[in-house]
Amino acid sequence: MLAYSTVGTPDYIAPEVLLKKGYGMECDWWSLGAIMYEMLVGYPPFYSEDPMSTCRKIVNWRSHLKFPEEAKLSSETKDLISKLLCNVEQRLGTKGAHEIKAHTWFRGVQWEKLYQMKAAFIPEVNGELDTQNFEKFEETGAQVQSSSKAGPWRKMLPSKDANFVGYTYKNFEIVNDDEVAGIAELKKKSSKSKRPTIKTLFESMDED
Repeated sequence: MLAYSTVGTPDYIAPEVLLKKGYGMECDWWSLGAIMYEMLVGYPPFYSEDPMSTCRKIVNWRSHLKFPEEAKLSSETKDLISKLLCNVEQRLGTKGAHEIKAHTWFRGVQWEKLYQMKAAFIPEVNGELDTQNFEKFEETGAQVQSSSKAGPWRKMLPSKDANFVGYTYKNFEIVNDDEVAGIAELKKKSSKSKRPTIKTLFESMDED
């Protein structure tokens, strides 16, 4: 059974989803390839300053999928990513996850013993509100400077709190009255500059 709805972040959406021709679980393997690329290179494979351009690059992935030399990716890495970021008919994993597990990039991985292995890093958590394992950000609101060697990076919002504007989930058991008022004020300030939704992006693509 094929699905036709569109949900997700544009950077990781498969082309068959954007083209609205119906898609199956194979689109998840495309997303895996996009996430793998970002983790190894430092930014998404079809990055653009605006979501619409990102969608166009994904649809025309043959012309835009490139591996930067400075990332120093192995041939096995490039091969795996290329076999995930491709047409659904040729995409690795279409016949099952065993296709991906059998790739040479995973050579040496003992899949049947993963649940028994000790994690490489086990964080110490002192409570549900403990954030000691998160990266510390400065309060200055300075933008992250990018260079041609570092690849494209999205501009950071002026305040670390602004990163959560628009999020609908709130745990009111741990949010006091002052914080609720602060969230409302942030939403009020951001109401004039909301990012376009996936739905509006696709409607715009149909108009082009």
